[in-house]
This record gives sequence, C-alpha cells and structure tokens, in this order.
Amino acid sequence: MFILKSNIENVYGEQNSGIWWRTTEELLPLEFKLMSIIIYSNAINCDTLSKSSLHPIYISLGNIPIWRRNKPDAKQLLGYLPIVKSNNTTEKRSQTFKNIVRETFHKFLEILLEPLKSLKNGIDLSICDKTYWFFPKVSVVIADWPEAATFCLTYKSPNSNNPCHFCLVSRNNLANIKLSNNDKILRKHQDMSEYLYLNLDKSVSIEKIPNFFWTLS
Repeated sequence: MFILKSNIENVYGEQNSGIWWRTTEELLPLEFKLMSIIIYSNAINCDTLSKSSLHPIYISLGNIPIWRRNKPDAKQLLGYLPIVKSNNTTEKRSQTFKNIVRETFHKFLEILLEPLKSLKNGIDLSICDKTYWFFPKVSVVIADWPEAATFCLTYKSPNSNNPCHFCLVSRNNLANIKLSNNDKILRKHQDMSEYLYLNLDKSVSIEKIPNFFWTLS
C-alpha cells in the first residue's frame, strides 16, 4: 500500500488506504470489518461474426491487494445478464424498447446481487484459522462508458446537457480543468432519486427508471 502526496491531491495505491474506506468503516460497529465488493461487467462477442454474445458479471474483493486481484482466479463469475434483442431497427430505436432493456438490466442485477441485501447482519469468514465479522459494500463498478451509463441510468449521448455519469458538470465544461469544487456536483443517489420522483429527470439527464443501486445501503 502506498500514498503519493502533492499540494493538490492524494493518489491511493489500495482501496483500504483511501478516504472512502476509512469513512465507511467508521460507520460500522467496532467488531465489523469492511468487505469491499468490486463488480466487473462487459458484454462480449462469442464469434467473429458478432452473431452470438454474452453479458457476464464478475465480482472480486477490494480487500485483495491489486497485484493479486489482477490474477484470473481472484475473480468469480457471478452470472450472465440477459441480452434483449429487437426484431428490427425501428423497434431498436424506439423509447419503449430502450426502457425494456434498461429495466431488464437492473431487474437482473437485483436478482444477482440479492444476497448482498440479505446480509444485513454481515457474514463470518474464516481466514488463517481466525474468524472475522465482515460487512459487504459495493465499492466499485468497472465498465466501459456506455455500460456505466446503463448502470447509472444517465443519458448515453455526449450531446446531452449532463453526459457524465459521475457528476452534473455540463457538456461545455467537461474539458475545463479550471472548474472550482463548487462546480463539481456529484450525482448522489438521494439527489437523483428526488429528481426522478419530482419528474425533473430530464434536467439532470437521467432515464425515468428507478435505479437498483439506490436500494443498497
């Protein structure tokens, strides 16, 4: 683990040396240890003609050091998300079909990750002949930009008013490196859900669909 310090920012080498880890673990009872869940997701083609595709979901743990986590056996296949196919181009471009794809994506995420919601009292794990009490938290979702937009239910178009799935910076300021901290408004799930239920979803470029991750503690 290492931390590179400068006058502007800290660069953390491992998750447990970061601010999120410390503040999250402080919210847990003293007996608990944090279990960091990392989700990997990416649809892949299974043949050279791109006629067959799968959408696997993998998980790993942020508790595992980076050098070890990059090994193939440090990841576990959780399952496959269904790929909804359209009958024609017109249907594929319709708003109804796009909503079905998004709703299906989040519904199956809910099914795959249901065990996390059921572990409200944590889980006991034996490590090196010692038993520890862990509380699981999803810390990172690793995906490409279009898929990240599906996870966050933000507009995928770079021409939308707020194309970033992390924050509410306008598209005209995405390349502005001189923005102040006050201009960098993060997309917090409490705020996004409020925009959705007040029918203000278009003002922050989110789809009119509840996000499964809002239900996680």
